[in-house]
Amino acid sequence: MKILTRILGLMLIGLLAVACSSTTMSGSWSDTEFEGQIKNVYIIGIAKDEVNRRIFEDTFGNQFSSQGIKTISSYRNFSASKAVDRETIVQAMTENGCDSVLLTKLVGQRTETVTSPGYASGYTSRYGGRGGYGRGGYGRGGWGSYYNRSYDVVYQPATTTEFVILTVESVLYDLKTEEMIWSAQLETVMEGNIEKMMQDYTEIVIKDLKEKKLI
Repeated sequence: MKILTRILGLMLIGLLAVACSSTTMSGSWSDTEFEGQIKNVYIIGIAKDEVNRRIFEDTFGNQFSSQGIKTISSYRNFSASKAVDRETIVQAMTENGCDSVLLTKLVGQRTETVTSPGYASGYTSRYGGRGGYGRGGYGRGGWGSYYNRSYDVVYQPATTTEFVILTVESVLYDLKTEEMIWSAQLETVMEGNIEKMMQDYTEIVIKDLKEKKLI
């Protein structure tokens, strides 16, 4: 089966996104000639990190289950740290009666920089306040009063923040025809809560699959 050959290749070279949130879908596609709906999905998260892979596959499984779809996570059959032969994957899919397979992997990464300008706060103008030119409260008390008030000014310097944005792809194959029936790319901003990222990601994927009437 050509789809299984592709799976084996992806399992060896893929990476799964880590610790992300703020997920958006950049695009999706579906085979309009595909008839019916998927009922039993084999889920493969392509990752080097075994813990992340398990969390991701289980999160996807929970989302599918909420829609009445049966699933099996690939980590229950084989470890990402070991080479997997074709027969092992075929046997796992067959034993679980799967009609489709969903694969997810990291396909791109970029860094974006955002700069916020500096500003001053806590300062009262000596020119009469806003819009006025005069003593502005500094006429009384002499220069000492003005000098002391200068310490009320707080300056916030400009800040530069870098964001790592990951592009993650999911593809769905019909195991009967071995043809792709759906695919999508999503972007996530790298942060520290991997569970939140995975939840956001899977929710968006499930929503799109429902809109495409595949589930």
